[in-house]
Formats: sequence, C-alpha cells, structure tokens
Amino acid sequence: MLSRLARAVPLLPLLLLAVAAREAAAPAQTNVIVGTFVLDAAASDDVAAAIERATSHMSFLMRPIARGRLKKTNAPYRRLVFAPSPTQYELRVDHRAPIVTPADGSPATWTREDGEVLGVSTRPRAGGLEQTFVARDGQRVNEYRLSPDGQSLTMDVTVTSPRLPQPVTYRLVYRRQG
Repeated sequence: MLSRLARAVPLLPLLLLAVAAREAAAPAQTNVIVGTFVLDAAASDDVAAAIERATSHMSFLMRPIARGRLKKTNAPYRRLVFAPSPTQYELRVDHRAPIVTPADGSPATWTREDGEVLGVSTRPRAGGLEQTFVARDGQRVNEYRLSPDGQSLTMDVTVTSPRLPQPVTYRLVYRRQG
C-alpha cells in the first residue's frame, strides 16, 4: 500500500496542474455563445417606445427623419444563429448575410441588405459578447449575455449618434431553439 502511495505522489503535482489549467480556462468558456435563439417578444422591450423616448426632444423637423432611420435599422431580429470558430465569430440574423468578424476583436466590414457598409467588431465580455457596428452617422453596440442555464439570451442595444440628443437603449430577450 505504501509503495502505491509513493508512486502516486509524483503524479499529484501533474493532477493539480491539470485542475488549475481547467479552472483557468473556465471563464473563457462563459464567453462562447453557440446555437440558435428566437425572439421572445413578450419578454422584450418595445423598440418603438425606446426610439420615441430618444427622439422626443428633437425639433419637429428632424424628429420624423431620425425616427424613420432608427426604426429601419433597429427592427428586432427574429432569429439569431451563433456559429463561432477559434478564428472568427459568425452571427446569422434572420435571412440576412452572415456577420463575420475576427475573434481577436479587430474590425471587419459588412454590407447590410440596404447597401450601407459598416465596420463591425466582436469582442468577448464577461458572460457574453459585445458586437459594435460603426456607420458614418453613429454606432450601435449589441451586448449579448447568456443566462446561467444557457436557455435564454439577452441582447442589450445602445445606439448613439452626434445627431441624437440621447442614446436609444432597449433589451431584447431570446429563447434557445432546439
């Protein structure tokens, strides 16, 4: 029995090292969002009301222009498909072209279905991802967070522009499909 213990003792440091490496890698795993999620409209904010709040103090001439552009570019996504790889993040939204960005957070260009070319970057954040779209007249940041059970996803959106008196902010909630 003593000889078995003596043989096992040299393996103990290796075992502890393996456990420590696994623990160190665990936080990175929380940033990975994979799978398909569908909008839960009942649990989500009213996007039109958020746009109304942000534009309510604009002049009566500029308000309808701003509202129209914001409504067009902030229609809630109905379906999100996250398909990351070690080198890139890929997000498919509804029936649009996939948004593919480098995993290192550097920006990529993406052309929206209306032809506008945007700079897009995706970065891991504690408990999720942050995706930033930069346009000529402002930016939109989507913060994605997965619930602890992995069955729901929240997307906090912040739209800013020098032309807006205040940011447009709202939350959308998604449920895992399948």
